[in-house]
Amino acid sequence: MKVQNHYHLQEEQILWAVIDEKELAEDVRQHLLECRVCKRKVEQFRNELKEFGQEARQAVPPFSRPVKLPQEKPVRASHNKGWLPFFGAAAMAGFVVFFYFMSMETRPPTKSVNLQNQEGLLEDESLMREISEMVEHPLSEDMYHIYGNNGIGFDDDFLQFVVPDTEEDFQSELIIQGVIKRC
Repeated sequence: MKVQNHYHLQEEQILWAVIDEKELAEDVRQHLLECRVCKRKVEQFRNELKEFGQEARQAVPPFSRPVKLPQEKPVRASHNKGWLPFFGAAAMAGFVVFFYFMSMETRPPTKSVNLQNQEGLLEDESLMREISEMVEHPLSEDMYHIYGNNGIGFDDDFLQFVVPDTEEDFQSELIIQGVIKRC
């Protein structure tokens, strides 16, 4: 007698042995030929399936009459069926033309967009130059002539005198609140 392997087939392998033994791996088939325990499990499962099939046949009543399929009825020829495909095709063509023209109106030309973007960039650049000049020279040319200096040496006190903050202007604050105090 040959020495049996120390392992037995798993439940899934037993199911495959019941379904089709040829699908099993070679070592599993060899084990099934040698192992009596696994052979008995496979045979027991096959017998249970056969008994289940017999009980199912007994539970269902036999056919009392043969099954007949209904006969095919002839289809009537319709004279109006020619307009429906034509109408559907015309409607689809109309939708395509409609959406085509709608997209043309909303789509801006690409060349003008690039030119507009370049013009916008040039305008932004000139605006930034003007702002930087205003920061460097905050007073007008006439003020520089009166002062006699080209803006060099302005300190914060002088600029505060020329352009006061509204937060520190008490008179403006009183007018905004609606209260005018007389001295």
